[in-house]
Amino acid sequence: MTRFTQPHEESAGTEAAPLGEKAFLQAVIDAIPGAFYVVDEQGYFVRWNRAAQELVGAPDERMPRTRVLDAIFEEDRALIANLFREALAKDYAETEARVAHAETRWRFLTARRVDIAGKAYLVGTGLDVTERKKLEHELEHQARTDFLTGIPNRRHFLNLADLELARARRYARPFSMLMLDLDLFKNINDRYGHLTGDLTLQKVVEVCGQILREVDVVGRLGGEEFGIILPETDAAKALQVADRVRQAVANASIPLPNGGSVGITTSVGVATYSEADPDFDAVLARADRALYEAKRSGRDRVSSEGESSAA
Repeated sequence: MTRFTQPHEESAGTEAAPLGEKAFLQAVIDAIPGAFYVVDEQGYFVRWNRAAQELVGAPDERMPRTRVLDAIFEEDRALIANLFREALAKDYAETEARVAHAETRWRFLTARRVDIAGKAYLVGTGLDVTERKKLEHELEHQARTDFLTGIPNRRHFLNLADLELARARRYARPFSMLMLDLDLFKNINDRYGHLTGDLTLQKVVEVCGQILREVDVVGRLGGEEFGIILPETDAAKALQVADRVRQAVANASIPLPNGGSVGITTSVGVATYSEADPDFDAVLARADRALYEAKRSGRDRVSSEGESSAA
């Protein structure tokens, strides 16, 4: 823990004398990159630089009655409260939080405990890390998203499915999934080119988005294969949703670059979570077997664990 004593007037450097010690110290604090602040144990400002004042958006006379928390995005205030508690207990802490004054920005905030004249204070800085956070979020989004269709990629889809299965198991709620595979998709690529193939995949995602609920999740499992998570959906309802999706895909048309259009159909496998399923892989395997059955039965079919229906 750092301890300070009040400086004696005679110890001040000769450079500070023309300005006066207080003005000299304020000029030094204002020159510190980013926000600089000293707060008491309740988080009220005791000293600050101009950057900290701009961050809070309070005039001089209000700063001593203003807390750091007042400038923080409401959802992140618990982070700051914890920052102060940890710094007071362990002498130092740091965190990242959003500042809500004027424009929401991310700040990397620090707090170090100092004891002055028997009282505890926290000295901290706040550096703007908004651009880095944006880059992190973009990279995270890219890692989770299929670049062509804009929906969750296989890894992210399976992670979301694991979460939904855990919720279904915990609350004893129904949960189903669909597995779609576009029929004879290779023929579209071979005959019309990969651009038309890409447009076909995008059209299927668009069609699904028009039919499904906001809580449902469509993910690209690979190639022309898609998965759909259906929370709060039992086997009978899942079959109905699957058939609506199948019909909507069959009714869709993909425009060709030189005029005209091409159609596509899909086969759908349906599986519903059972208490006997040890994990989502078990549900996925049954959906995959049902999909194979739909393909084997002639394509453009919906199959659910051995039962299939045609157009």
